[in-house]
Amino acid sequence: MNHLQISTDPTLLGADLPDSLTTSPSVSTFLPEEDTSTCLLLPETPSPPLGFTHPLTPGMGNTENSENITGDDLAAETSSSGSSGIGMGGGCTAGASNLFNNHSDYQHLRKKSDGKIQENGIHLNGTLNIPITKDMPSFVHWNWPFIRKCTFLVFLGGIFAMVAIVVAMIATLPKSCNPPVAWYKGSVFYEVFPASFQDTNDDGLGDIRGLIGRAEYFKSLGVAAVRLNSIFPSKHYPDHFQDVTSLTAVDEVLGKVEDLQKLAAVLHERNISLILDLPIFPFIDHLNPPTIDVNHLPNRTDEAPTSEYLRLARSINARGSENIVTTVFRFWLARGGIDGFYVKGLEHFSDDPLLLENIKEWKYTLGGDRVLMVSKEFIDKVPGSIVTDILNHVDLVDVRLDVANGTDSIANTVRSAVAGHILRDVEHPWIHWSLGSVHDRRLSSTTSSNMTLAATLMQLTFPGTVNIFYGDEIALEEAHDPTGEHEETKHLHHLSVMSWDGHQNQFTGRGTLPWLPKSESSSYHHLELVVEMIALRKRSPSIYQNAVTKEEQVLPNTDVKSSQNDVLVIQRWYPRRHSFAAITNFGEKNVSLDLSAMFYSGEIVAGSSTKRDRIYFDRFEVGPLETVIVRLHK
Repeated sequence: MNHLQISTDPTLLGADLPDSLTTSPSVSTFLPEEDTSTCLLLPETPSPPLGFTHPLTPGMGNTENSENITGDDLAAETSSSGSSGIGMGGGCTAGASNLFNNHSDYQHLRKKSDGKIQENGIHLNGTLNIPITKDMPSFVHWNWPFIRKCTFLVFLGGIFAMVAIVVAMIATLPKSCNPPVAWYKGSVFYEVFPASFQDTNDDGLGDIRGLIGRAEYFKSLGVAAVRLNSIFPSKHYPDHFQDVTSLTAVDEVLGKVEDLQKLAAVLHERNISLILDLPIFPFIDHLNPPTIDVNHLPNRTDEAPTSEYLRLARSINARGSENIVTTVFRFWLARGGIDGFYVKGLEHFSDDPLLLENIKEWKYTLGGDRVLMVSKEFIDKVPGSIVTDILNHVDLVDVRLDVANGTDSIANTVRSAVAGHILRDVEHPWIHWSLGSVHDRRLSSTTSSNMTLAATLMQLTFPGTVNIFYGDEIALEEAHDPTGEHEETKHLHHLSVMSWDGHQNQFTGRGTLPWLPKSESSSYHHLELVVEMIALRKRSPSIYQNAVTKEEQVLPNTDVKSSQNDVLVIQRWYPRRHSFAAITNFGEKNVSLDLSAMFYSGEIVAGSSTKRDRIYFDRFEVGPLETVIVRLHK
């Protein structure tokens, strides 16, 4: 026994032990970790070859490799030989030597493809042995790389779809949040004399098919309705178009009822309505009793269908007598396409005792989605006892503008319409402004083409609905007859045939003369300014709104600021919206105005070719016969 309690009896050990094991405990007793690090942790691995040489043990193992070690390597070996080289003999030492030998082959490192399959079904992939048996779940054999790719692509597709939906929602959001109104409120109407607009059969007279061919022109203007002021048969149409002989037919010069139906359909495809002027006087000399008891009619709202209301109304005390105007309404409504009527000549029946009952029946026959229009002359003649009831059953009141009498006349007309009977109640109708008509001479012939443009732009800034007489958008002049060959139709020369731009088809064929001489000139460059102003009006509630309704009160939103020295200044506003000012110079000279007491600054948005981002009113210049529209800065 030695001092470590290890027996040294050779017979007990059954082998000859080296002296170092029994006499020097520092040699092998305190280096068990080196033996363990070599092979004890791998009990299942086969024993390495006997020629194992520890890489840190000098003078052992392969002598050929040790001869190649020089310089720093030799020094490293010498310095480590005291500890690493002790007790590193045997099979485990030889196996470790192969791992660290620079010239040995690393055959224990395998590629994935180097795996072999044994007969018992075990995959040998490097050092990992994964047995595959029949009890293995089926998902193990799935193509997981392909599944991961598909899942990733589906995830990306979902992200892109959500982003596309959000972008589409943002793109389709309304560009403005303006107060909603009925289609005829605040919009622009285009009045046409059909015999002078477009000829299609080369007889020198316009017809309804010509209107159908010009449907795209109506759309390009941006108008909401086309108003036909004369389509009914007369003794000699169009020379005596006022003397109508029927209200349920179309003059043969213009076409047939079916042509009018086709026109309505074509316009409706372009979101444009069709309105007819109905001249009841002198065709009717007195009003007939209503066909229903209008004093006991069921309540009607604008949302209620007209057919449902009429069904209820006819069941209440229906009378046997015929009402001519009601019959005319029903005739045209039955054929479809007519969106309203301008009943002309009612001022001759202002004292008729059946007037109010007839107005009620006419409106209820049309329904809430169709227009009943009357003139301001008629409203002014209606007795005060029934004027409020009349206004409650009328949609539009036509107000004529006479710009030839100066700015004071225009200012008085605007103030009278805004502060008069028309806008006193929430349920009262909207104003309908007319500048030209079938009974008045054209401004371009009496003054200048610029006068027509200035008056049209000014009119388009007025509250309510605006009417443009055909040709005024291009300052069409009256028929040019210098030799007096058409003296017998001189009273109709203001109804000159429409003039079209050079690249478009003209009014009639080259081999046919129009029924009236052509106008001397037209200003086609005005059209762009008018279209621009119509577009501005459509998107600006400060301009198209009739008034401001607040807490069941109607407050005007139009103010005539000045009407002196041939200059008219009108301001328009609406709560929480931009305010606008229209400055019109009806004089023949350029003027410089100091309007700083009214406005501070703004930007020109229409009416002038010299638009600027910011202008000041301390020295505001307006050219002769010019209208400038300014968006005011707060």
